[in-house]
Amino acid sequence: MTGATAYIGRAIALELARRGAHVVVSGRNAAAGQAVADEIAAAGGRAEFAAADLTDRAAVQALVDGIVQRHGRLDVLAASGAGASSDSLAFKLFMDMSGEDFETYIRSHWLARAHVIQAAAAAMRANKRGKIVAIGTDAGRVATVGESFIGGATGGMMQMCRVLARELGRDGIRINAVAMSYIADAEPRWGGASPALASHERGMLQQLKKRMLFPVHCADIAQAVAFFAGPESDAITGQTLSVNGGLSTPG
Repeated sequence: MTGATAYIGRAIALELARRGAHVVVSGRNAAAGQAVADEIAAAGGRAEFAAADLTDRAAVQALVDGIVQRHGRLDVLAASGAGASSDSLAFKLFMDMSGEDFETYIRSHWLARAHVIQAAAAAMRANKRGKIVAIGTDAGRVATVGESFIGGATGGMMQMCRVLARELGRDGIRINAVAMSYIADAEPRWGGASPALASHERGMLQQLKKRMLFPVHCADIAQAVAFFAGPESDAITGQTLSVNGGLSTPG
């Protein structure tokens, strides 16, 4: 479970452990990650922490190699994190971005998933089975002002998963994605936004809430991920499920 040190990632780790998985909690913050692993253990589950920077391809490969060495196999990958890190770029209008911004968005919202998916899939192929769930933003499915590259990178990641469903299915590996919008109990990260957007941050947030038919919490995302990770979804691959409280209804 990557990006598992807080909020959505933590909720996913807790839910997978509750359903019987041995969870490897991963992230950059060792103290926060160990706290999640300890929380799982205190509830009677099995967990450990392993540090990794998802934007570092070598570190991600070392993470997966370590899991296989210690446990003999990797059955499920829930790929979250990086895109919602506290040091990630927030919403920017396209004309306010630099070339460096372009690369940062792509790295955090797409490549961070691609690196770990490739490493995990290589490990899963040895056993001819595996479940991969990529977590991203609904901006990858719905045009959203201020998210041209957040949405563009995530849209690319989701299309990648659809193609990989065809390629990896031959090796018994299923891959799906879960998309989200505003999460009621996750801290919004607004830092570094374009001035025209930053001045309306609270208004943007309130508009999102008004348009949602139902509130969405971290636990709702966790349950969707657990569904894709479990046997109930064995007949499903290459799909993206939006858990957005009715904010939008992408096809």
